[in-house]
Amino acid sequence: MNRFKIYALALFIGVLAFVVSTHAQEQKKDDHATHQHEEKATYTCEMHPEVKSDKPGKCPKCGMNLVLASELQTKQVTAGEVPNGLSAKEKVLKAKQLLEEAKNELYYNCCIKEPCDRCALDHQSCNCNRDLREGKGICADCYAGWQLGQGKNIKGITKEKVKPNFHGHKH
Repeated sequence: MNRFKIYALALFIGVLAFVVSTHAQEQKKDDHATHQHEEKATYTCEMHPEVKSDKPGKCPKCGMNLVLASELQTKQVTAGEVPNGLSAKEKVLKAKQLLEEAKNELYYNCCIKEPCDRCALDHQSCNCNRDLREGKGICADCYAGWQLGQGKNIKGITKEKVKPNFHGHKH
């Protein structure tokens, strides 16, 4: 019976050592994974992905909330869809960014230095430059730009010669 007790005690100590060793290894893996996650936690701006931070905050360029870069990478945003969870300010900033991108892709021959938004929104093109040269009226945004001195330097055109077309273009 003495031998049986020794074998049982040895078996118990062996099992206990195995359990403790396995638990310690798992704890070490968890700690390492948590530490790696903490090291790699990078926050970025949805509109300015070049902005990086190791903690949450606001984008210094546009003021939007920074989001985890890993979440941003996994987020599947379809074309034209504004991500959910944005504040009203963030949605407006996103809309401005999308409008600027669209204006760069559209036929845009605007007659003011800082191209208008009206034609892009209403017609997806701007022919105000051509219309102005032909003596026709131009959109309200371009007309206002000319009155504020923001017109392009077009030979023979002064703000006094510019006519508005408040009824829109005929495209």
